[in-house]
Amino acid sequence: MLQQMDQNSFQIHCQRKHFLKDKHYHLLIDDNRIQISQSQQTFTKLMFWKTEQNQLIAFGMKYNKVLKWFHAEKNDLEALYRELHTRIFFGNISAIYESKEMLGAGASCKVYKVFNKITHYEFASKCIRKDYIFKREDKERYNRLLQEIELMRLIEHDSIVKMVDIYEGDKSYYIIMELLKGETLYSFIKKAQLNISQIKAVMSRCLKALCYLNFLNIIHRDLKLENLVLLEANNVETVKIIDFGLAIPLSTPNRQLCGTPGYIAPEMFIDKYPYTTKVDMFSLGAIFYKLLSRRSLFSGNNSDEILENNKRFKCNNHLKCCSNEILDLLKQMLQKDPNKRISPEQALLHPFFEESIQGDLGVADESPHEVVRTFPHIKPMQITNSNENIADIKIQVIRGSQPSFEQSLGSNYFPSFDEINKKSRNGSDHIIE
Repeated sequence: MLQQMDQNSFQIHCQRKHFLKDKHYHLLIDDNRIQISQSQQTFTKLMFWKTEQNQLIAFGMKYNKVLKWFHAEKNDLEALYRELHTRIFFGNISAIYESKEMLGAGASCKVYKVFNKITHYEFASKCIRKDYIFKREDKERYNRLLQEIELMRLIEHDSIVKMVDIYEGDKSYYIIMELLKGETLYSFIKKAQLNISQIKAVMSRCLKALCYLNFLNIIHRDLKLENLVLLEANNVETVKIIDFGLAIPLSTPNRQLCGTPGYIAPEMFIDKYPYTTKVDMFSLGAIFYKLLSRRSLFSGNNSDEILENNKRFKCNNHLKCCSNEILDLLKQMLQKDPNKRISPEQALLHPFFEESIQGDLGVADESPHEVVRTFPHIKPMQITNSNENIADIKIQVIRGSQPSFEQSLGSNYFPSFDEINKKSRNGSDHIIE
């Protein structure tokens, strides 16, 4: 029988099946502990599930390297599942989910459409290989994975993709997300120019999401068109932000340069600069510019050139005949000084979002660069391709007499759903810590 002890505790009665006589136990979840009362042992944070006819009949936990099964009432097991999902890793994913088709693949993971055999709903599963996660001895990739999961646990917003479950297998970790049935905004605008009303809808949803992330003190650090995906096909009013692989809490010390060339805020190029959530506003400004003009804010023939123009703040200006409201909001979002850059809360109150504002989307044929005065001197940066077949670039920052360091660039896991069998993305490479 299910018992709810208090706001932070949860317990159910369960039993282990034996030939002569079943043994009865109490399972208790208190803060970060899972205990079985008869043995008073704290178990590892990995739980398994047993099903019959697509219904939960038992949960399993490893103790002394032996998997022990505990049976309980169906309603209690479902309540336990709801209590623990996203809080701990579950094992034996095939007991609950059935793989349907592959949606995408990257250097270290694959993304599948999966079917929940109990609820009969479809989801997306991001399968991250353990050999990639633990390739580095410092466990930096594993810690980054855990941090992403911790941040996603906090998030529940209509404009942000939702994490549903987390599983651990022998060779992979699995993050189960809501299934977004549309394509990325990057792919969508290649086929059709958005009108002002559609652009307003996209910007409004993204700004509301940033307000929410600001409230949670989370910096996404990789906003771009490829990380905006439509929940419903061809409906831009259902756009959601995805991929929190580079996201960090605002309290994180030593924030480093990362993101995608063409979307990186100027202050991120300054060594040891304590940048804030305002970097996401700049990235959204770069998205706003591309939605209006169908051109990139920073141009270049490859990632190196785009990053260099981004670093020098050598902006394009393809816009003409746009309303004053459009240009004013764009200017405030792309302010070089983050202290002068508009906040998402302020942006939502901008006259651009008034229903009366329509205007034309004028695009110039040619655009000389607008060179804007730079921030304090930025140390030289050298970018070299490490592999032509995957989006993986190494970045080396020269710091005088200090030893150089490397950061891997690339969509190392959690690729966009429309990247199946795609070659190097010609300027859409990540800079990853």
